[in-house]
Amino acid sequence: MTDKAGALPAATAAALAGLRRWLGNQALMAGVVQDVACGFADGLLAAGIPLWRAYLSATTLHPEMEAFGLLWTRDGGREREEYSHGSWGQISSPSPIYEAVLAAREAAATDPAGAQAEDIVRLTRYRLERGEGVDRYPILAEIHAAGATDYLCFILPFSFDGTLHPLRTGASVTLATDRPGGFTAAEVQAISDLIPGFGAAIRIGVDLAAFRTVLGTYLGRDVGRRVLHGEIRRGSVETISAAILVGDLRGFTALADALPQDQLVSMLDDYLDALATPVEGHGGQVLKFMGDGLLATFAFAEGDPAETCGQALAAAVEALDRIAAINLRRAAEGVPVMTLDVALHVGDVLYGNVGSGQRLDFTIIGPAVNEAARLENLCGVLGVPMVVSRRFVEALAAPERFRCLGLQTLRGVRVPVEVFTPA
Repeated sequence: MTDKAGALPAATAAALAGLRRWLGNQALMAGVVQDVACGFADGLLAAGIPLWRAYLSATTLHPEMEAFGLLWTRDGGREREEYSHGSWGQISSPSPIYEAVLAAREAAATDPAGAQAEDIVRLTRYRLERGEGVDRYPILAEIHAAGATDYLCFILPFSFDGTLHPLRTGASVTLATDRPGGFTAAEVQAISDLIPGFGAAIRIGVDLAAFRTVLGTYLGRDVGRRVLHGEIRRGSVETISAAILVGDLRGFTALADALPQDQLVSMLDDYLDALATPVEGHGGQVLKFMGDGLLATFAFAEGDPAETCGQALAAAVEALDRIAAINLRRAAEGVPVMTLDVALHVGDVLYGNVGSGQRLDFTIIGPAVNEAARLENLCGVLGVPMVVSRRFVEALAAPERFRCLGLQTLRGVRVPVEVFTPA
């Protein structure tokens, strides 16, 4: 309730001031988006704002997801939704959020300076107990039937250079109450004053999650984490012991000249996914894709080398099985196939930043890496899909699982090496 002058009660105003400080702290600490969103809704309710339902949706940068949504309800409901790429353009039913975003885009396009000079956060309100929007938007009819009396929709644009551009990334926040009469004017004003701070805290969390996703997607989980934590100085390397996996798709070069580009890329994605997914699923790290192949490691760290090598071998076997399944399907469809060659090796490698002053690569280098690549080249020569070094067999400590292929000469390696393949 408000006092006779229409202002917020002192206790509510004080609680909202505390909530404002909390939002600022969350922005500084890059709080997890879901925690910030639920904390904000909980804070409004605790301050005396009669919040019944809250919903946040925000765009994100992710290879498999365009946006996500978080639903909060007063009775303790907490739900997360993820929207695949193209979901926004597929909205067909009328939506108050969709139309509010379109209006924000138009405003930014037609008058970016004017919009920025005042408040770039746009508010649309529907007094549901008066019937506003109920006949037009199914979601409003649904929540009105469940008891909602008032609905606020805020659109928060995310810009990148201090200029308000037509909205491409951002967030939307909807708040609903079930109190007869809806929100008071003072409550709407108080919430509106808090929303930019809430948006800033959300923006930091969304961006940090996007940074982690981008770094993890392009560099790998461990490398992405290290780079984000500041390990970007050239020459900063450490020696690690690891199982090394090198995989290469045989036949890709010939197909590259014969297939249309879209079919070639789609085919390569399918095969590389079949190779990379088992590596990551068994605890390995894909350091880089090399055209039609990849380089991966399974670091020993403090673990048992035999167990780690077992995971590397399991990943290689699973990758071969997945490739075989793809080839069965493609052969039935009458389209070209490729085979996979895999090499497994063990050794000490230098792990860290190498490159020029302005362009670095976080990777592994050393004789063991070169030897692993040479081992993979033997697959075609020896007519087997997997070649394993003696070092790997000894580290796995299960020689009965392999058969010897004899001594082989590796290019650039002076002494012939004994190689194996799974029995």
